[in-house]
Parts: sequence; structure tokens; C-alpha cells
Amino acid sequence: MEYVARLLHQEQYRKNVKKIARLEADRIYCRHNMEHFMDVARLAQIRNLKEQLGLDEEMIYLYALLHDIGRMKEYEQGISHAAASAEFAGEIFATIGYPKEKGDIICRAILAHRRETCEELHGEKLWQTAFTQLMKWADKASRMCFACEAADSCKWSEEEKNKPETWF
Repeated sequence: MEYVARLLHQEQYRKNVKKIARLEADRIYCRHNMEHFMDVARLAQIRNLKEQLGLDEEMIYLYALLHDIGRMKEYEQGISHAAASAEFAGEIFATIGYPKEKGDIICRAILAHRRETCEELHGEKLWQTAFTQLMKWADKASRMCFACEAADSCKWSEEEKNKPETWF
């Protein structure tokens, strides 16, 4: 996974991951860190293999590593993290030489992972792709809402929270 290795060594990416960690140091809810990113990637790839979806493993990992990377802009500027993450992903793909066609699919999937930015894709079929649906599922499945000590004060509705009965 050549491009995943390039991403993980890219200086701005590493700085952004560290900045999010600092901004979320006192956060009692789910964090947006490398553990979350890798959980999303692994869950998506397991389901990809289990259901024989035939999706590109490297695209899965790149999405997972980038889908929340714009969180700092949400915290600092009130910008949707999905939009900020998609924008940053596009910039990163250019610096690591990732193929534009695949990068565009990942960026649209990143936009579609949050309701507010998914609505911007209204009329586009890409948000309905197997790739996008898999990644949205993996993002939610990676959260252990049923065991979270802060679940009672979480802003997510009961329908949004991850529960064992929704895993597969």
C-alpha cells in the first residue's frame, strides 16, 4: 500500500493528527485519532472481504485515515469537518501523487459521511456507491456507544448510536 505509506509519512498529515489530539485531550466523547482511523479501515476491509465486495483496500485505508482529519477546522473555525477533511484529502492526494480519479471518489465519500455535507451531493450517485456506504457503516461501527461512559450526555440520537444489534 504505497500511497498509505506516503500519507503516513507526509508532514502536514502528521501535524494535523497531533493537533487534533491536542484539541481533543479533554474530550469525554469519541476521539478522532489513529486508533479510530485504523478501526474504521479494519472494519471496512473485513466486511469488504467477507461480503466479497471487491473494493480497493488502499482506497479503504486512505479514506479511513483522512475522513476526520478536518476536525481541527471544525473546532477552531466552525467549518464542517467532512468538508474540511475532503478538501485536505484532495490536497494530500496531489502531494503524494495519488490517482485523481480514485482520490475524487474518496473525497466524495468523505463528504458523504456527515449528513450536512452529504446533502451537498444531492443528485450525485457517488454518495450511494458501495464504497461510500461501506465507509459510513465502518465509521459508525467503530464507535462503542453501548459501552461509553458519556453516552447519556452525547449529542447523538439513540438511532445514531452504535449498538451491537446494528453491527452486521
